[in-house]
Amino acid sequence: MDMLIALIGAGSGGSFLALGAAANTRLRKTLQSSIAAAAINFMVGSLTLTLLILLGIFGSQNLDRLSQVPWWAFLSGLLGAVYVTLNTIIIPKLGLTTTALAVVCSQMSGSLLIDQWGWFGVTPHPINASRIVAIVLLLIAVALTQFDRRDRGNTL
Repeated sequence: MDMLIALIGAGSGGSFLALGAAANTRLRKTLQSSIAAAAINFMVGSLTLTLLILLGIFGSQNLDRLSQVPWWAFLSGLLGAVYVTLNTIIIPKLGLTTTALAVVCSQMSGSLLIDQWGWFGVTPHPINASRIVAIVLLLIAVALTQFDRRDRGNTL
C-alpha cells in the first residue's frame, strides 16, 4: 500500500510539473521575460512553503541543523531556478509534450548514474537492462514527437 501511495504521489507531482510549466509559459508570454516569470514562480512557492511552516501543517520543522547541511545541497534552489527558466524559454519552441519528454529522459539518465554509484548520499540501485530500455524508449518518444512536428511543416 505504501508503494501505491508513493507512485500516486509521484504521478501527481508529474502532473503538477506539467501544469506549472504551462502556467509559467503563459506568465513568460504575458510579462515577456523568462527571468521575471521564474522569479514570480519561486516567490509564490517560497511564500507558500513559508506559510505551511508557520502554520505547522506538516508538524514542526527542525531547522536547527541547517548549518550541518553540505554546501552542495543548497545548489538545488539554483538548479530549480535554472530548470524553471529554461522551461519557459524552451516550451514555446518544442511544445510541452516534447519538453517534458526531454526533461524526463535527461532526468532518468542523470538518475541512473546517481543511483548506480550512490552519489549525494542516495541509496545505490545498480544499472540494469530494464532501466536502460526505459531511457531508450524515452529517446524514441522524444524523436517521435519531433517527427510529428516535422510532418506538420513546423521546424525549430
